Amino acid sequence: MFGLHPNAEIGYLTTLGETLANTILQCSGGEGGGGGKGKDDVVKEALTRFLQILPPFFNMLDLNAKAKERTPFVVVCLQECERMNILTETIK
Repeated sequence: MFGLHPNAEIGYLTTLGETLANTILQCSGGEGGGGGKGKDDVVKEALTRFLQILPPFFNMLDLNAKAKERTPFVVVCLQECERMNILTETIK
């Protein structure tokens, strides 16, 4: 997914699965009773909270300017920042 390292992809998919399961449980609500929030309201609130905590985009111009030595670790870090920007844009 989006060119992540296999270990990073495993962590990402595990977290995604846990988040999905928790969201489904939150949306299922309780039994009967009136005056509570509907499932649509719960989902809208969850989406609003999720969009608020999304990280801002990485400023690639600044990062490239600050990266003076292009060691393999720096190159990988810059590539991951670019991929994270793509992922964040896709989510939004």
